Amino acid sequence: MRQLHVRVPASERSSVETVLEDLGTDYVTATGDDGVHFFSPVPTAAVSDALDGLDDADIDSDVYTVVTKGEFAHTDEFSELKRRYSDEIPTLSRAELDATIQELRWPSRLYYGGTVLSVLAAMCGLLLDQPALVIGAMVIAPQVSAALAAPAAAVDGEWDVFTGSIREQVLGLALAILVAAPFALALRRTGFVPPTVDVTSIELIGVRLAPSLLSTIGATVAGIVGAYGYSTEQSSSLVGVMIAAAIVPAAGGVGLGLAWGEQAYAVGSLLLLSVNVLAINVGAFVTFLLSGYEPPWLFGEQSLGDSVPDADVRRVYATILLLAVATVATGALTASQIGLNHQTKGAVQEAMSSPAYADLDTTGVTTEYGGPGAPPGPTSVIVTVSGPPATPPDGLVSDLESEIERRTDRDVAVAVDYRSSRTVNASTG
Repeated sequence: MRQLHVRVPASERSSVETVLEDLGTDYVTATGDDGVHFFSPVPTAAVSDALDGLDDADIDSDVYTVVTKGEFAHTDEFSELKRRYSDEIPTLSRAELDATIQELRWPSRLYYGGTVLSVLAAMCGLLLDQPALVIGAMVIAPQVSAALAAPAAAVDGEWDVFTGSIREQVLGLALAILVAAPFALALRRTGFVPPTVDVTSIELIGVRLAPSLLSTIGATVAGIVGAYGYSTEQSSSLVGVMIAAAIVPAAGGVGLGLAWGEQAYAVGSLLLLSVNVLAINVGAFVTFLLSGYEPPWLFGEQSLGDSVPDADVRRVYATILLLAVATVATGALTASQIGLNHQTKGAVQEAMSSPAYADLDTTGVTTEYGGPGAPPGPTSVIVTVSGPPATPPDGLVSDLESEIERRTDRDVAVAVDYRSSRTVNASTG
């Protein structure tokens, strides 16, 4: 529940009383030299209706309106009012959401510093193949504030916040990559990490070689959950970890790819990072729309041009154009990579269905990025196979390569990660 406190001139007292009585809430008043103060307990879901009612009555709620959390209310009308709104999702009012997002935004220096530190920690976790360290990096990551501030500002028409949040996301991750790459290179050159290690063979890294359908869905869901969580005041810390999980490890992967000279991995991770950031923002924006936060520039109250201050027109339009181009480009590249992944897995399944491989089970197929920006030469495919304790059957690699090349119409280099398995029969006497 919320406690609504409104101060108005004495001449507007009757107008406020009408609004609160129409809403069906109890209130008390206090009169002073500065005007009349109204105090009213309202359910969280009713705050928007109360503020909208004040605006419709031409009462300037921006002069002095305070909404605070309340723990308990016992009045004649509150129980009935609470029952009326019990079936509605208790989303924050537009003003409360804006205040919440603003409160959660990090100061610029802390945001950029936190982004760099979280990416460095995630990169170390990737190299050590330690999920706990990667998760810890997600906990300290500040990405959630900017990732949700941009779509929230877009639905509210706060274009200075919108452009500032987009800038923070881009510059923060770019700075983190620029720091992570030489840091990883220093680890490699000084021998703290063996320079001959194949980073793409590390399990936590291998699952982030390029975007996939599931990674894109996961990032979109993170944006949806983030917007829903913040608009309904659910656990913000867990929401932040989920959003960071789609961003921070991918940024660390770009730095590792650059340091190890793995062009396909670096480009694939950069595409994964870009797609995830866009998916989070788009998912959050759509969720805000479906939650009832209607942008005035989208539903006829005013045009987009009218909602943008004259001083910000170029910056806002340039940002929107950049986002549109990035969305189309990354969407096309991701769709191509998803298609390649799907064809490769189908080819592997077809090849492994041969009677010669009846004792083998395919447990994983990893395809590196093979689109624009990838190095010339065959695309690397790693097939993880489990079977009886022995070496992989002769001809397995060539059969896989032939079938994948036939399906995808491109050169591939297949590596088989063979893992022995054994079945033990236990008997009781």
